[in-house]
Amino acid sequence: MNAAITLPARAKLNLSLRIVGRRADGYHLLETLFHAIELHDDVALALATHDIALTVTAASPELNIAPGPDNLVHRALQRFAAAVGYRGGFAAHLHKRIPHGGGLGGGSSDAAAALRLANELLHSPLSPTELAELALGLGADVPFFLVGGSQWGRGVGEQLTPATVAPMHFTLVLPPFGCPTVDVYKSFAAVWKGGADTATLHSITVPDTGDSAVRIAFHNDLLPAAERVRPALAQLRQQIAGLGYPEVAMTGSGSTLFLAHVDAEAQQRCASALRPLGQQGIRLMATVSAAPGMDVTRPSDRLGDRV
Repeated sequence: MNAAITLPARAKLNLSLRIVGRRADGYHLLETLFHAIELHDDVALALATHDIALTVTAASPELNIAPGPDNLVHRALQRFAAAVGYRGGFAAHLHKRIPHGGGLGGGSSDAAAALRLANELLHSPLSPTELAELALGLGADVPFFLVGGSQWGRGVGEQLTPATVAPMHFTLVLPPFGCPTVDVYKSFAAVWKGGADTATLHSITVPDTGDSAVRIAFHNDLLPAAERVRPALAQLRQQIAGLGYPEVAMTGSGSTLFLAHVDAEAQQRCASALRPLGQQGIRLMATVSAAPGMDVTRPSDRLGDRV
């Protein structure tokens, strides 16, 4: 019988995202500011005798995803086992809170948590560098979720440099549609001439840990392309501006929009102002910057403590 351990798999926001080049294989080169937030899934894992058994639950029905071999947790565990020559199995449980397909990185974060858990259960056969290389094969942003916090991501997002970002409160605006990543990048590439596509640039002044303040420019080169793919996204952004919040930004390739606030009171005022959007099937979520430092594994009851 093996004990199960668990990790929170946190969502991320791209506080800034610029396209700075393109590789010969077609992948775009980025300069992005990843920022982990408290919104998270839970991944629990235990060793088993054979195969990979994954179960999935969700905080609400629309968050549920399939537990099959295409699930990134399943794929991460399969690749990890192959990389280290592990011939046993894994029993995993994923509890979803992060909306999928909206640029919050939920699937990638789940995969990173699964890799960290598997590595710990098998007494760290892979170094952090080896784990990051394995993570990159699952998705360009999976290496970020191995470290979390705030990181500048370059290359395709895998070249990470720690960044200092003051804690913030966020309102996430979740439309009832996604923006297919491939389609957004194709739309961007069709008009890109080596410079930024026309995109909005917003800033907010937020307090840091001292008496000074930092001004972050929330910019996303992919926003115009996402709005060409999903014209309803442009309409939603205009609605939000009409309700008094023109500084709305987009994370990743969409479709999640977000607003940043200096404190909980400002966040609550925003949520109140945007409440009419709920009549259109648009969901609002309140969250905050993730606490500094890496999350540590803990015993889990998601698998009945032991499997």
